[in-house]
Amino acid sequence: MSRRQFNKRDVMQRQTWQTAAILGVLLAVAAAAGRSDPAVLKADIPFPFVVANHTLPAGHYEVSILGEQTLRITNSHKQGAFVLTSKLAGHSHESSGRLVFYRYLDTYFLAQVWGPAEGTGKQLYKSRAEEELESKGSNKDIAVLRAEK
Repeated sequence: MSRRQFNKRDVMQRQTWQTAAILGVLLAVAAAAGRSDPAVLKADIPFPFVVANHTLPAGHYEVSILGEQTLRITNSHKQGAFVLTSKLAGHSHESSGRLVFYRYLDTYFLAQVWGPAEGTGKQLYKSRAEEELESKGSNKDIAVLRAEK
């Protein structure tokens, strides 16, 4: 076997092992994340609303907080969205959580999610439609719904 063939094979084996190691780490992280019990809030939302540029119908929803910047909102029909958020400081002395919606004209936008008795909430990023209504100077109303664990 020539020296050149040995080097190619050696490089390919090393790349295979590196790829396998990376996949192993990713699988371990995914398994650990799956085992942790995410905070889940449940709420009955009586109106259609927009979240992550999707309009979802009124209904019973579960909001799962999946980490520092991500939450998932789904209904019983498996409709929903994953949403990026930012931390929101404040005080919540309530025993239940709450969902905060901004309403422009007849359209509701999920804006904030607060867990029960937590000092921080999650601020959702604005959708394009919400930014457009806001830029037009539309009046903004606030609706707050109770959410239970």
